[in-house]
Amino acid sequence: MKETIDRGTLKRTIVLDEEYEMHFLDESNIDEIVDLQNEVASCLKNPETFAMDSREFILNEVLHKDKGRAIGVFAHNRLIAFRTVSFPGMSQSNMGRELGLSEGELEHVVHLEATVVHPEYRGNKLQAKMMKHTFNIVYRMGYYHVLCTVSPFNYPSLKNVIDGGLVIKALGQREGPYNGKWRFLLHRDLRYTATKEYRCSIEVENEKLHKQKEILNKGYEGFLISRSRYMNDEFMIHYGIPYENDMKCDNRLS
Repeated sequence: MKETIDRGTLKRTIVLDEEYEMHFLDESNIDEIVDLQNEVASCLKNPETFAMDSREFILNEVLHKDKGRAIGVFAHNRLIAFRTVSFPGMSQSNMGRELGLSEGELEHVVHLEATVVHPEYRGNKLQAKMMKHTFNIVYRMGYYHVLCTVSPFNYPSLKNVIDGGLVIKALGQREGPYNGKWRFLLHRDLRYTATKEYRCSIEVENEKLHKQKEILNKGYEGFLISRSRYMNDEFMIHYGIPYENDMKCDNRLS
């Protein structure tokens, strides 16, 4: 019997609630994982926001031995959400290399891979719940550099990871399964729990990709996003310089 990570109640409609349980997933769940991923991808309004993981990647880099972990949320014995992570080790795919982490620190990197929630169960903060448990799990395993990529056009996912303490460190077009799609690279060090403070704050529209890349290249970090209730497809990203960084504000960026 699989270990239960969490359990509770989900909202489906005003009059209908469902009990859920959260478990670790393994190779026996691969068909459920792939089917749910395909179902969610088919409902996307903007395919740019999601890069699907292949069945082979999930089996070999997430569910295989010590390569990664996956947790899933079940309602009525049906998988309705999952979160996958991978441990890149010293491989060239370790995104910590892009941030200049030392060789010793690269061993402690974990990649947040896919977060998938069935459309009927959105609004239950399942992304945030799975992320919280994921952080606890990987930290106990000795992984504390959390990195992930998110589309600049995916407000829900970007808000979820920034609310989880990750900050935008870089932006660019990524190869491989991304096929040249633009992605933010975000990072959090789980060893530090204090909230970062920023100065020289700049707000930039999410679709201004080259402007954001320029700002990030100058040492700024993206630490907050906001949007108007009347502009669901557009939002602002707030950039700043961490107070512990002694670099000067660049007034030309404002």
